[in-house]
Amino acid sequence: MYDIMRQAEEKLMEVGVNHATSVLFFILSILVIFSITFLGLLLYNRNRQSDEKLSEIKVFIISLIVGWAITTLIFVYRIVMVGISKLSG
Repeated sequence: MYDIMRQAEEKLMEVGVNHATSVLFFILSILVIFSITFLGLLLYNRNRQSDEKLSEIKVFIISLIVGWAITTLIFVYRIVMVGISKLSG
């Protein structure tokens, strides 16, 4: 029983080390895309007429969702390409 627990702990540490950079890159890419989208929407919103302007909370939420969605699509595409290359190789 102790041997199984030790092996599970080693595997967990190995997975953590292997995927830590991917998780950090995922979070940083969400923040970067969010920031760019947020600034773009703020500039776009500044040029609109007062009755058509969005609130800053709406701009924040839209930017956050766009950042998360684009980053998720990129990562899913990357995983699918890795899977296809493994299947064809």
